[in-house]
Amino acid sequence: MPTPASRRERRHGSRSPDTSRQVSRLLQDVRDLQQAGRAAQAIAACERALALDPRNVDALCAYAELAHAAGRWDVAADAARRAVASEPAHALAHHLLGSASRRQGRLNDAIAGLGRAIELEPDRIESLLELCHAFLDAGDAAGAEPFVNRALDAEADSAAAQVALGRLYQATGRLDDAIARYRRAIALDAGQWDASSRLGHLLRDAGEQDEATQAFERAIALAPARAELWSSLFLALQCSDRVSAQEAADRHRAFGRQFAAMIRPLPSAPAARPPHAKLRIGYLSSNFRRHAVAKFFEPLLDAHDLDRFEVHCYYNFPIADEVTGRIRARAGHFASVWGASDGHVAAQVRRDGIDILVDLDGHTLPNRLPVFLLRPAPVQVTWVGYLATTGLPTIDYRLTDARADPPGLAEALHTEALWRLPRTAWCYRPYDEAPAPRRSPVAADDSTTFVSLNNPGKVNGTMLELWERLLQEVEGARLVLHVAWQPSRVNGLERFFASRGIAAERLSLLGRQSIGDYLRTYSECDVALDTWPCAGGTTTCDALWMGVPVVTLAGTGSYSRTGASLLPSVGLGDLVADSPDAYVDVAVRLARDRPRLAALRRSLRDTMRSSCLTDGAAFARDVEDAFLAMWDNRDKPARLP
Repeated sequence: MPTPASRRERRHGSRSPDTSRQVSRLLQDVRDLQQAGRAAQAIAACERALALDPRNVDALCAYAELAHAAGRWDVAADAARRAVASEPAHALAHHLLGSASRRQGRLNDAIAGLGRAIELEPDRIESLLELCHAFLDAGDAAGAEPFVNRALDAEADSAAAQVALGRLYQATGRLDDAIARYRRAIALDAGQWDASSRLGHLLRDAGEQDEATQAFERAIALAPARAELWSSLFLALQCSDRVSAQEAADRHRAFGRQFAAMIRPLPSAPAARPPHAKLRIGYLSSNFRRHAVAKFFEPLLDAHDLDRFEVHCYYNFPIADEVTGRIRARAGHFASVWGASDGHVAAQVRRDGIDILVDLDGHTLPNRLPVFLLRPAPVQVTWVGYLATTGLPTIDYRLTDARADPPGLAEALHTEALWRLPRTAWCYRPYDEAPAPRRSPVAADDSTTFVSLNNPGKVNGTMLELWERLLQEVEGARLVLHVAWQPSRVNGLERFFASRGIAAERLSLLGRQSIGDYLRTYSECDVALDTWPCAGGTTTCDALWMGVPVVTLAGTGSYSRTGASLLPSVGLGDLVADSPDAYVDVAVRLARDRPRLAALRRSLRDTMRSSCLTDGAAFARDVEDAFLAMWDNRDKPARLP
């Protein structure tokens, strides 16, 4: 058994007393500098301490904590791993290693490391809560529950424990209870930016965009350097019927200016590409999985001309599925970057010699927009994942089309140059399990069924008012609506329609469905109603594939014009309204045109099959032509076609 002296020697190495005193002074400096908010100086002091004593556990743990605060999970994990090697029974070292492993997506390692930390120090609340979060990240609510309960037993008024309990409730579908826990956490600790952010997400998903915006703005005020909080705010703004497209664009520009000042680009790389070599395209996304974005990316990937282009995919998500497998098999190069630092990802892109780096996330989470601020590729592009400007001055182009972003209207809303593809910015791949369209239900019972299966967060007060008008004008019509399944939201919607005289039997509220049930719901409906100002993309294509025409309201911003881009491609340009009154009029006329509904039910799938919306080969050629032109103009200001 090690003696106290041998434990001290292992903990502090075999340095001289003078060296030990120097290290102790430096570690005190580290603590003082941390408290003063001088992170860079604290890191430097810690590095000096480790230069004197590389195995000092206190210095290694301090370094891991500093790296953790900076989001450098690889550095944090390395320092914590060295601390564990130096002193295997050190609880904090195991905690820091487990915490860093969790952020890297190595959840089994995280659970093991945090479990060991709790064995060594059972009452460490931070470890109990971190283990709870690791289980929740892994989708194991049952595994998380005992650890959050232990933390609450130890400290009932812990704001961090309230956040963990909120996550547990959220994972088990108790959304109103989760909201209450996040509010409680904020009341206990007004500096809880995490609680404000999580509250904002639930409010946004329920359609409460004003409250969500306030929550995200409170989180940003507390942690302005966390880019993901800004992204969360921007998604709420896109769904708000009270924020203009120009105001939203201005907020994006402010984000870009702030983070461009914080994150300096890498030095320009010398051009080493042979004149006639393949153009190297890198796609960076969190959605190379069963996700809406993949439904538009896979047709492009499958049709890429691999004789002229070398394709690299960088995947920013911890979980893989069958879609991930298909993309991995098709791409020439596939790398997981989940948990890697922005600098590490940028360095990998630079090492791979990527000519054009394409963002497929925008501000949807989790994204890697800070990587693009490092400018690892000579040309940088954004497409499909976020239908608006990123606000980043280092992204050169956004791929779009002239209907989604009309010339002269959209430029003022973007920091990127808009590269308008000649046919469409979309290429849709239907679900394999999509059933054949059934006979239009209006023909069976003589009453119209409207449907909106868009994300519930897109349903705002303006849309509810318009849908209520529709139900008043079309006698006996029903509305099928996808909602966030929280009692407060469901009750609020029921009260809204009841107060306008709409009988309960005319309203069907649906929670989350399987893909099969979701597609079959379209079979039971006649007319799909798009949302505004955040229109549907995948839901619009899914409805059309199932034979259900979609009525859309086109606004100024890109998000409001997805339907305006898609519908003319299948001959339904007349279903694009340019005002709220026109939206109601178009939907009423369509609902009353029984012969047209029946004909569309029979023909829409074949129309889509023969349209540019499903022509992957033509779409890939358009995108490739755009990439080649961008590359040829790489040394000039962004040029438009």
